[in-house]
Amino acid sequence: MRKLLLPCGGLRTVAVASALAIPAFTALTAQDQAVTWANTVNVSIANGSLAKTAGCDGCSDAGATSQQALTQGDGFVEFTVGGLNALWAAGLSHGNTDTGYEDIDFAFRFNGAGWADVIENGVYQSGGDTPYAPGDVFRIAVVTGAVEYSRNGVVLRRRQAAPRYPLVLDASLLSLGARIASARIGVPDPSPSSGGFLEKAGSQGRRARFTRDQIRGFLPPGEARGVFRFPPPYGTTAVRLTNAGDCAGTDCVAYVGYSYWRNTNNHIGRPTMLIFLGLDRNAGGPGPSLISYDKRADRVQNLGPLFPDSSTFSYATGEGWYFSARQPYALYVYLVGDRRLWRYDVQLRRFEGVPAMDLGACPRPNVCPASAAFILQPHSSDDDAVHSATVQDVSFSALGCVVYRSAGREFQFYAPPNGFVLDECHIDKSGRWLMLLEVDRNGLTQNRVVDVQRGTATTIDDPNGALGHLDMGYGYAVGADNFNTLPNATILLRFPVVSTQRPVGPVVHFNKRWDVVAANHIAHGNALSRPPESQYACGSHASRVPDMADEIVCFHLDSNRNDDGSLDVLVVGQVMTDLDASGGRDVDNDDYTQLPKGNLDVTGQYFIWTTNMGGDRLDAFLVKVPSQ
Repeated sequence: MRKLLLPCGGLRTVAVASALAIPAFTALTAQDQAVTWANTVNVSIANGSLAKTAGCDGCSDAGATSQQALTQGDGFVEFTVGGLNALWAAGLSHGNTDTGYEDIDFAFRFNGAGWADVIENGVYQSGGDTPYAPGDVFRIAVVTGAVEYSRNGVVLRRRQAAPRYPLVLDASLLSLGARIASARIGVPDPSPSSGGFLEKAGSQGRRARFTRDQIRGFLPPGEARGVFRFPPPYGTTAVRLTNAGDCAGTDCVAYVGYSYWRNTNNHIGRPTMLIFLGLDRNAGGPGPSLISYDKRADRVQNLGPLFPDSSTFSYATGEGWYFSARQPYALYVYLVGDRRLWRYDVQLRRFEGVPAMDLGACPRPNVCPASAAFILQPHSSDDDAVHSATVQDVSFSALGCVVYRSAGREFQFYAPPNGFVLDECHIDKSGRWLMLLEVDRNGLTQNRVVDVQRGTATTIDDPNGALGHLDMGYGYAVGADNFNTLPNATILLRFPVVSTQRPVGPVVHFNKRWDVVAANHIAHGNALSRPPESQYACGSHASRVPDMADEIVCFHLDSNRNDDGSLDVLVVGQVMTDLDASGGRDVDNDDYTQLPKGNLDVTGQYFIWTTNMGGDRLDAFLVKVPSQ
């Protein structure tokens, strides 16, 4: 076992150890360990890649294992595909008897023709078949007593298993030139183990709002960026991301777009998280900017604007922009009054060669209406393959929803039925299910849930449980049931929908009173390709309720978690927003720009939101969600 130094002099014992008596680790957190290759046969190592350079082409006579090993508990190995036309396998193994893949306990096998499958000790396992391309990242992980196989962050196969430790990364290379790049081994980012507290839905306690002076007292002194701790009863660790220096003293920080658009990148296995924020040029800021957060040192740095002053994108607020769930440097961006959704590399500061979706390519009038001009409110599946957006005409009126399936370059269009207008549409994280929110003349909402692969649709009306504010998972949604008898109830809606009559799904959260809307804007950016009952969501809101603080809360999606039928609510911290203060530029006097509308990162361990702290400027914060 190794004890690794953490910020503030703390120690953490991690289940990554040196196999075969190799030299001790460098002082990195466990999740940042690049693999050091050992037991090499007929291979060479260059620039962090392992390649077969000798032996028989097509024979299992080349390979290597990692010097590091997982000794207990959760952990993972991951690697990047170095080429398309090569046969090889790699995965987690207890021991290494030879260079063949038959002794790799849990592995991906690559056939040299663009397809991979899962094998365990050489035996094919169903459910893990997937296409692959150079640059794809594959991971095999032990997670709470199960082995998970994933590609580019999407879990393909999961089964209960009791692996024997220690476990190493074992590679078997058959084709000459087969190459494995960027191999890593370690444990997932640790969840904060302290802070926060549990209470029961419907029985929440009353807590006073922090005053402006109290907030100043516990934030970093001198308005500095950096870490702080919420005072009792919360005790959670949070990070201030912006201050007056980012805006030359003006109120330029734009609110985080919405609870379902990620402001944070996929930082899994990396020491640094990247965050994009709108620092509005129209309010004295430099435009959409990139912030880095060092998770080990709790250090925040403004990396500057994402676009030069000459770019039209520099004038955007960033609302409706979001990081890819898979690609760590890919930010989805678009302009209001334009037809294209782009992927923008925040590291290289450049667009991809072609748009991720271009409404101009949608066939008219066979698919899209002839008047289709612009896109709004885009969403993307977690594998970046399917995209949706509201379609507008040149007068910015909503015409319907477009879906683009990039694999077949296929467009689909869904117009609202007579008597309804489209409010928004949202593809789920699997890319199969589309949720349309449509509003009638009386202000009532209906949900149309569409299977975009089969073209079938199911409609739920408002009185029977149509969702309002929501976020999507893999084959389900979690959102507000505005007609539920429980105050401000949030329900889980699975797809395909099995009933359009109440109840359409179980209640997973509700409030004590109707005027307290603790989880109004639901965030589920941490959704995984697994049953929702094993996952959780969070939410936030701001109000003028005098006797109850507005808080960030999280809740499990398993309504049967407790034998007594009660629902646990994790209280994380206060949003610190005063809707009557000037910060947040509420020019329309509807509170919208001041509401937190925070969102979760892909791990579910970090929640980002914006708040005016009762003052004259909006600023951005992260809070670490405790593991409860």
